[in-house]
Amino acid sequence: MDDLPDPAALGAAIRRYVSVDRRHLELLHGNVQRRRLEPTERTAFFRELIADSERVDDQEFAALLGDGSGWRERLVAAWMAGIGGRTQQRQRIGELLIESRQTYAGQGYCFALACLGTPADAQILCDYLDKYLRQPDLYYDQHWAIGALLDIDTQLGCDYAERFTTPDGLWQQWTRDKSPEYLEAQKNRVAELRALVEEARQADPAGTDQRAVSLPAGWVPVPGHERAVFETELVTEVSVDLKPSHPLAERPLIAVAHCSQRDHVLFEIAETPIRWALVELSWSGQPEPGIRPHWEFFASTETAAAGLREHIR
Repeated sequence: MDDLPDPAALGAAIRRYVSVDRRHLELLHGNVQRRRLEPTERTAFFRELIADSERVDDQEFAALLGDGSGWRERLVAAWMAGIGGRTQQRQRIGELLIESRQTYAGQGYCFALACLGTPADAQILCDYLDKYLRQPDLYYDQHWAIGALLDIDTQLGCDYAERFTTPDGLWQQWTRDKSPEYLEAQKNRVAELRALVEEARQADPAGTDQRAVSLPAGWVPVPGHERAVFETELVTEVSVDLKPSHPLAERPLIAVAHCSQRDHVLFEIAETPIRWALVELSWSGQPEPGIRPHWEFFASTETAAAGLREHIR
């Protein structure tokens, strides 16, 4: 992790996972927990985050958690690592938590460790608390760390936090509010966030997934094993001539479906307000051979489905 990430790779990962729907601000300010989002909005928000946690690969994690990334990237990456069960990111998350060089991101690290929820994760939180509870002048992420550790204790039936929370322990020496109720509130904050994620994971996709386009007759999903063909060959072919001002210039595209009767492909875009791109491909020999794409954009699943129906006629 000593090398700075490739700027292009970092930029693509930010557009795909961080800036979509201002995701980093929702996680930071706790809107999803404080119920400023309506239940259906909250569920849709988490379902998209869960989907991205399954999609993001190790190279993208390396960019988002790399030395050249900011707190926004690291906050979202930590959440994705936690809810996606990405244990291979534990070491890096632990390093960043102990370093504590950026504000806000530590909240995500603590939440990720609580989601992973093993003795190894508890030990990282213990190491953090051992270091920063001894520094009363530093008000970092001690509250999130003790809450995550207490939550892991509840999950595992252990008592890692006990040595910090005893009457003469480091937590009692560091904090101003020494009440048991305050500690319980820190644990409940982390536990509630985990519960909201699991609630969204179990929700009915048909009722909550805002990216599930209803495919009309004549359209078929692109199988996962074929997406690489569309994304490496087709997308590369049609993107080379895009001007920097084009809505899809340098945007991450995911092949979702194609028309079995005509040369149309539907792509998902991990950004807002444009969520979908429909490309009509035509081969031309003038002035030189190649693909001449025609793009249409849709901001909702309903308009995307309507566009697919229109183009099958």
